[in-house]
Amino acid sequence: MSYNEDLLNKLRDSDNWPHIPHYEFLDELNEVADNAFKLKTIEGTLASLLIYHQIVEDMIKTLINCSTFYLQLSIFPNELSSRDLNGKMFGQLINELKQSILNNNIKEFIKQAQELNAVRIEMVHKLTLKTSTKEISKQTSKVKRIFDNIFKIYEDIYENYRVTFSYYKKYIEDLEELTET
Repeated sequence: MSYNEDLLNKLRDSDNWPHIPHYEFLDELNEVADNAFKLKTIEGTLASLLIYHQIVEDMIKTLINCSTFYLQLSIFPNELSSRDLNGKMFGQLINELKQSILNNNIKEFIKQAQELNAVRIEMVHKLTLKTSTKEISKQTSKVKRIFDNIFKIYEDIYENYRVTFSYYKKYIEDLEELTET
């Protein structure tokens, strides 16, 4: 199958549009993180931070894939390769997202994700440099607030992409005509 056929087939079936893989499991992990956070213990906070961080990493990958899919549709029938995100670390993924389509929501998402990453680095890699558990607890209150902000922003961005993809799907015949020669 050709690039154009693949892209049009992907557009036809919304289940093939970019999305967070295993979303139900991530939703379950989010609940585990929320419950761990509510314990207000160091181990609960660290566990929740690491889970939130991984969920945000999957959000970043999804937004990069959404941006790429949108660009592919926008320049159709010209080709644009998908990016290989395998093995990239959080900071590298943020840099990839910065190379995508940017609007105010995505810029705010990036800012919040960088803040979450900075807190993670501070808490995990510099844990033994703290002088008390109260100092750790003080930082942990940021974690949940940042993650909740990121989640809200992500939902808005993702929904906008889905609406855009739906629009392209509605007019898929116009795209198909571009491939006829």
